[in-house]
Amino acid sequence: MTRRRVSYLRILGAEPQWALMTATADEDYGRTKVCTEQLRLVEPALLLGTELGTSPLVEKDWGGREYVQICSINQTPEQSDQELTSELNTVLGRFFEIYNSCTKLGSRANVEMIDLHDVLATDDLGSDVYFSDGVWLSNDGKLHNRGR
Repeated sequence: MTRRRVSYLRILGAEPQWALMTATADEDYGRTKVCTEQLRLVEPALLLGTELGTSPLVEKDWGGREYVQICSINQTPEQSDQELTSELNTVLGRFFEIYNSCTKLGSRANVEMIDLHDVLATDDLGSDVYFSDGVWLSNDGKLHNRGR
């Protein structure tokens, strides 16, 4: 999934099931570059997965680069290609709505970062939330780079 020759998401798999994930590398033919703001890319991916109730996962690709697997896309036997495409367009539209509303994490007010932690936290214990590339968000709204 690209916008202005920048790749944000990938859909991989084969009929009837695919995975929707964040992009990690430029396209092989070189005309499309991967989004350079990987941390900004992770936030909407995690939020979208949370909205969809899919428990998004941070994984590593074959090159060791981290990405967010947002959800699985499944086409049921009775679902037409047009219906699947319509559903997918809704999900992708929502991703870009969230992405467009996100500012760089480091430039956010502390209250926003605490709110973001509260949305993404998987428990009520105040545990840190892992983004990508060794970056964690603590419950006090601070980012910490713990390395990979």
